[in-house]
Amino acid sequence: MKALLSVSFGTSYEETRIKTIDVIDELLASAFPGRALYSAWTSGRIVARVRAERGEHHDTLEEAFERMGADGVDDLLVAVTCLMDGHEMRKITSAVKAWESEGAGRNARVARPLLSSQEDREAMATAVCEEFSDVSADEAVLLMGHGSPKGPNEVYGQIQDLLAGRGRANFLVATVEGEPVFEDALAALEQLGPSRVYLAPFMFVAGDHAINDMAGKDDDSWVSRLKAHGFQVEVVLKGLGQYPAVQRLVVDHALSADCLAD
Repeated sequence: MKALLSVSFGTSYEETRIKTIDVIDELLASAFPGRALYSAWTSGRIVARVRAERGEHHDTLEEAFERMGADGVDDLLVAVTCLMDGHEMRKITSAVKAWESEGAGRNARVARPLLSSQEDREAMATAVCEEFSDVSADEAVLLMGHGSPKGPNEVYGQIQDLLAGRGRANFLVATVEGEPVFEDALAALEQLGPSRVYLAPFMFVAGDHAINDMAGKDDDSWVSRLKAHGFQVEVVLKGLGQYPAVQRLVVDHALSADCLAD
């Protein structure tokens, strides 16, 4: 039996899920009509939270593989919404390898993360420019990425360089848990002196980090810190997964998925 597994981190924000993960699943189902569609979230914490709060069921990776095993799936294609080859992507790959080794004749292909290649990063920079095409030269955009203390974080600087190469030196990228840090972006903004700063997530969904760390009311949120430095700020709670170009990128990566690496 042929199947398609759509994997994302998950989100406890229903409106965000409808605009991102649900849309992706619909697009994938349309692109692969010959495969049964399964969906899984890698965050067990979020899965448990939405079950407890709303009675809403989403499979964990383990549950999705159990379900596919019971259904007799032996030919699997895995689509991902991971931006980079970090912790979540490694978790997915490990789970797929385990599933593949547990049954004779099982075969799996896994899509690459969305920012794997230079072409991917070019496409993402273009998508950001299109999304904020109305931002004037005397304004600025600050994008909040997740980042990781252990990396990889180089992609954030690469995206910022690509944006500058498109005439958008007023578009900046910083991270919550990696580099570049907020202070790097703040120093650049103070040099630019924009009339307004658009603050938006550079994450697939506008979830906890975007709503709390970026746009929260606490003094240490990014919006509060920018305002404390005298900037006029407009928050844009729209994850990358809502951009049509990024949604297409997920499907394109699934279409060109490679065999699972050894």
